[in-house]
Amino acid sequence: MTGFTPWKSQDLKGIAVIEAQRCWLSELADTLSAHLPLKDSLDAVGECLTHLLSGLLQSIVSEEEAFLALGSPVDAAHRAEHNELCMEVLELIKRHECGDSVGPQLLQRLQDWLTLHCAGTPHHAVLH
Repeated sequence: MTGFTPWKSQDLKGIAVIEAQRCWLSELADTLSAHLPLKDSLDAVGECLTHLLSGLLQSIVSEEEAFLALGSPVDAAHRAEHNELCMEVLELIKRHECGDSVGPQLLQRLQDWLTLHCAGTPHHAVLH
């Protein structure tokens, strides 16, 4: 499964990749947040999970490549955060497919990722 990831289609590099990924994740979180109180929230959660799974691996690999290009090697702890997110998304997908309501948890995880991981990158200060 592949998905549209703007940093790949536009051949972005370095800081631009990291900013494009932050925007992509923010848009996913905003869309999910807007749909959670509505009747179609189950569909919105499924769509968000599909987009997230589709672009997550590309996002992680591109971020790690961007860090290397910027002269900041990715350490084991950073990679562990990426692996943990992937495992959490897979678990949320399994639970969603079983009919569990995972929307609020997914939204919180996306918001936490944006706040704690994306904003905690060494280059965050350069981005803003």
